[in-house]
Amino acid sequence: MGISRTTSAAALALAAALLACSRAPDAEGRRRLLSAGDEEVAAGPFDFARPGAALHLDAEEVARRLGSFEWTAAIEWSIAREGDDALRVRAVERHRLRQSVTGDFEILAELDPGLGPGSETAKHVVFAGGMTYGRSKYAPFRERPTDRGRDARRFREESFGAPLGLARLHGEGLAIEPAGEATVLGRAAKRFRLTLANQAAEPAPPPSRPAGAPEPDEDTARRRAFLEGRVPRSAEGEFLLDAATGAPLRFRLTSVFGVKDEPKVRAAVEILAQVRALGGEVPAIVPPAGALPDERKAAGVAGALEAAGLRKKTEEEKPARAEPSDEQVQ
Repeated sequence: MGISRTTSAAALALAAALLACSRAPDAEGRRRLLSAGDEEVAAGPFDFARPGAALHLDAEEVARRLGSFEWTAAIEWSIAREGDDALRVRAVERHRLRQSVTGDFEILAELDPGLGPGSETAKHVVFAGGMTYGRSKYAPFRERPTDRGRDARRFREESFGAPLGLARLHGEGLAIEPAGEATVLGRAAKRFRLTLANQAAEPAPPPSRPAGAPEPDEDTARRRAFLEGRVPRSAEGEFLLDAATGAPLRFRLTSVFGVKDEPKVRAAVEILAQVRALGGEVPAIVPPAGALPDERKAAGVAGALEAAGLRKKTEEEKPARAEPSDEQVQ
């Protein structure tokens, strides 16, 4: 039986919400990850007795430990429901980051939601020489002078933080155990095995809705029920850390989740995130060639109105408008 686009979109929304909520920067979620105290990573020698702490290192800290690096991640989501209303939706994310020790970086994130041709999206951001440049799929790069790197860094950490977000979905149930030594890109590494603890903690009960708050719409209610009722069923993978600095070099995890009170629903996710190049093998980050200046409105429409004599005010007559102090990268 075929899957309607509406039904597919609803199922995909569950996967998107699962990922987005798992990356939300709530302090309580960080405290619950793996073991107490993993939320802080002190400068100096890394404590390999707490390997989960490496997931909290941001891209700039990893560059301070390893030097310039290139990193990629591929994440595949699959949500299935059995029974007469059976459906299956598969979505794939791809991320690529080049991070320089100077603080400059380039990040590309692509999403194929599995809804057919034309549904793919992408966002490409470069931060070089103090300027943010951004573009969406098929669009040209534009300067984003009011960003000052703030939203560019947020976007970078949303991608680079994917392993942390997925680990968080297991609550306290993801176990990390030493599994020997390895070599990655010529560097000695410590290998750890990722598994689901025998008695994984179930999700905490959802917070009560504030008095007087409107009822959530159907899609929002469905996503919240999925997130709040998720139950880890299995997890298997490995985590490789640089033996000298504790920086993460490779993270692979395959997990399956059920949904409390929804026995027919099954969600699976696979991630492979890894450092692909180091030091001199990482090209320098430079401004994209041919980047266009920032533009708040389409010049073509304004020009057409002016040519037709339909503009009511000249630029001199218009009241001054303050430029926003910041903006999100599009």
